[in-house]
Amino acid sequence: MSTDSTLPETADTVVVGAGCVGCSAAYHLTERGREDVVVLDQGPLFETGGSTSHAPGLVYQTTGNETMTKLANYTQELYTDLDGFDRCGGIEVAYTEERWDYLKRNREYGRAWGLEGGELLSPEEVTEEIPVVDPEVIYGGYYLPTDGRADGVAASENMAAAASERGADFFGETVVTDLEVEDGSISAVVTDEGRIECNEALVCTNIWGPLFGDMVGVDIPLTPCAHQYLVSEPLEELASATEEVEQPILRHQDYSMYFRQHGESYGIGSYDHEPLLVDPEDILAPEESERMPSIREFTEEHFYQPTHPDIDKSAYDAARELVPALDGAEFEDAFNGMFCFTPDGMPILGETEDVDGLWWALAIWVTQSGGVGDVMAEWMTEDVPRLDGERIDVSGAHLSRFQPHTGSRAFTKDRGGQQYQEVYQLIHPAEQPRNQRDLRRSPFYHQQDELDAEFVSSGGWEVAQWYESNEDLLDEYDIEMPARSDWQRTGWSPIQAAEHRAVRENVGICDLSRYTPIEITGPGAPAFVQRLFANDMNTEVGQVRYAPMLDETGGVLADMAITRLGEERFVCTTGGGSSATLHSRWIREQAPSDGSVTIDAHVSDECGFGVWGPKAREVLQPLADTDLSKEGFGYFRAREFYLDSIPVTALQVSYVGELGWELYCPTEYGGKLWDLVREAGQDHDMVALGNGAFLGSLRLEKGFRLWGTDVTAEYNPYEAGIGFAIDLDTDFVGKEALLDAREAGIDRKLACLTVDDGSVLDTGKPIVDPDAGEIVGHVDAHDYGYSVGESIAYGYVPAEYAEPGVGVEIEYEGERYAATVREEPLFDPERERVLQ
Repeated sequence: MSTDSTLPETADTVVVGAGCVGCSAAYHLTERGREDVVVLDQGPLFETGGSTSHAPGLVYQTTGNETMTKLANYTQELYTDLDGFDRCGGIEVAYTEERWDYLKRNREYGRAWGLEGGELLSPEEVTEEIPVVDPEVIYGGYYLPTDGRADGVAASENMAAAASERGADFFGETVVTDLEVEDGSISAVVTDEGRIECNEALVCTNIWGPLFGDMVGVDIPLTPCAHQYLVSEPLEELASATEEVEQPILRHQDYSMYFRQHGESYGIGSYDHEPLLVDPEDILAPEESERMPSIREFTEEHFYQPTHPDIDKSAYDAARELVPALDGAEFEDAFNGMFCFTPDGMPILGETEDVDGLWWALAIWVTQSGGVGDVMAEWMTEDVPRLDGERIDVSGAHLSRFQPHTGSRAFTKDRGGQQYQEVYQLIHPAEQPRNQRDLRRSPFYHQQDELDAEFVSSGGWEVAQWYESNEDLLDEYDIEMPARSDWQRTGWSPIQAAEHRAVRENVGICDLSRYTPIEITGPGAPAFVQRLFANDMNTEVGQVRYAPMLDETGGVLADMAITRLGEERFVCTTGGGSSATLHSRWIREQAPSDGSVTIDAHVSDECGFGVWGPKAREVLQPLADTDLSKEGFGYFRAREFYLDSIPVTALQVSYVGELGWELYCPTEYGGKLWDLVREAGQDHDMVALGNGAFLGSLRLEKGFRLWGTDVTAEYNPYEAGIGFAIDLDTDFVGKEALLDAREAGIDRKLACLTVDDGSVLDTGKPIVDPDAGEIVGHVDAHDYGYSVGESIAYGYVPAEYAEPGVGVEIEYEGERYAATVREEPLFDPERERVLQ
């Protein structure tokens, strides 16, 4: 498509990969005014031989992830406008009662994320839409009329044509052999046709991504997988059908399959076989492959025999049961087509931390491809990820979310294989990985294990969710325990309620080792910290201050407790999961380049735990060589001292709303410190507190925010209800955007709701105006509060709905539950307990 067959020697931006992601990126970059864009691919344009070229193109927009749903919705709208999408509708069918309940929840996710027109169909109504389906074997289906089939190759070609008109050049059959880096920045893309100097490069090569990472020493945790696709001979049941008018696409997730019509033939896509993982180095070059590099030879045993570890029926048997017309049918085409998975099933997006100008957009299906291109173009041109002009939270897809161990091929293959195996299965968000466990253990792990901790995986850390040793407490406390379905009980235990009550009445100890203290020191530290955070950071030594960290749009990147331990020494405490890597990267990138600041993320060399509850002072004071009284060590103060013979940094802060301290020490002292405090707590009925009650019911009763759950970069502090931590008399990143937002008026707010009848619901559920029937928001956080006796939900709603006393409804599994907006916090609003 290039107007000149000669490769240019320079370009502003080079995009590697001319599949639908690379073409979408070029389309949106040129739409924003970039003219000097060059797109390269090793294959012929635009059937390049990657995943786009063989993808059947089914676009199901509804997922339990808001970001992925929005990306899919944008994609179908874009490709429809570009004549690359057939909006034939999509139906997911239920083979079991459990799947039928799931489809109810899935429809509600769609409604919550803004998808319109979704409806639940009876088996007969499914057959009216897709006559080849046997209604006798299903419970019903979820139908979304805007789902459909994307023609990835046509969409790519149409986007490329538009980008070319705006100045972009496309070159096929051009193999990239190296990425050159100079002085920490991308400097050139080297090909077999010549070298292109550039300011930026965007790698959109999907299954080849790890090979490009190897060129620059960057770990790309992605594993290619093959799954099967077949096209039947013409079927009598589809006689006289045409490619132009097709039945809705069909998904049979109980057997990990999907279907689409090809005129008079029917296509079958199957994940119903053992994972077929491929090393990136083993992918054939275009000239070596019989059809294309991303297609492998069809393996009959994986279709006609049951090889999936969790499914007892072969793909062929499952297909002909649902679609009887396929019984005995021959297949005109069959192949194993490659795509890829990351360890967590999410894409890889963003700029390389150590290589300026080198961007990645990988592990993306056709379903989200158009939207990802828009996000990347906005991010690359404006430094902020937006979708269709609106800020979008991509922290779950950010390249920097990965922890060090994910760089290993062993981890990536094991977890990628599990993602493949579970792609369509009924997997609860709380269900845990089956492999690559016990990678990171706190120094308290063995003590926790002796208490029969139920461990979950978080960033590779083994985190105690609850302790079976606390089961006896259920008999001790008279706890109001609302009913939960089997689905709602997944990853939950009634023991969490007992631990909740024990902390409220006595004292608990909670492992915080996965939280990362980020230390900022040096002569430039005071000015830098003030610039970094949106509160007044001119604090006394020994003071802790709560403050949001914002981006240029005023979105909340993090909310942290910042402790001043010296005139030029500050410690910022992050949360767990990916926050350590994401937030420490942001802080490093904002740091002055004059060497006046040193940043040290204490990922592994420090450990810590919280001691909270009315008896916390009684437990710790006998061990401490400092005064822990209210007068001697007040709330939001910090001090370094000794507990017995162990050096600790103590913060009098509480995420549960009770008196207490966070205690941090060098990792090698951690096991002994735990033992000392546990022994001291025996006479005060101390319990080990799991993460479930800690981040769930305890914090929600106090209205404390949780980054990544009810606070993200999509919202500013005023919307998130933490405007009290903003000081506009100081200068900080995002201040101008906040001033503009405040002047324009805050039109949405995070509201505290309680469910009127006390029912336990779920997150991601629509919040509805009971009179108009319109969706006004969705639930971002939810749990039952065992001290206040209320079912608590938090969600962003229009400002007029956020006033206390306003009545709304929350949808869950096809029912609507009345809820009421409440003043927050629900528990101890005067803070008497935490200030004692």
